[in-house]
Amino acid sequence: AVDAVHDGDFGTMVALKGTDIVRVKLAEATAELKTVPLERYQEAEVFFG
Repeated sequence: AVDAVHDGDFGTMVALKGTDIVRVKLAEATAELKTVPLERYQEAEVFFG
């Protein structure tokens, strides 16, 4: 994120794609609603209660 600001690449966010850190346009990242599957909540419950 700091590199993006330093480069003047505003309107983007950083994301993890596989094992790569990439810049993604905010409009692209927020274009559709993404939800967390119920199974992920159940997995987190094991660790966080």
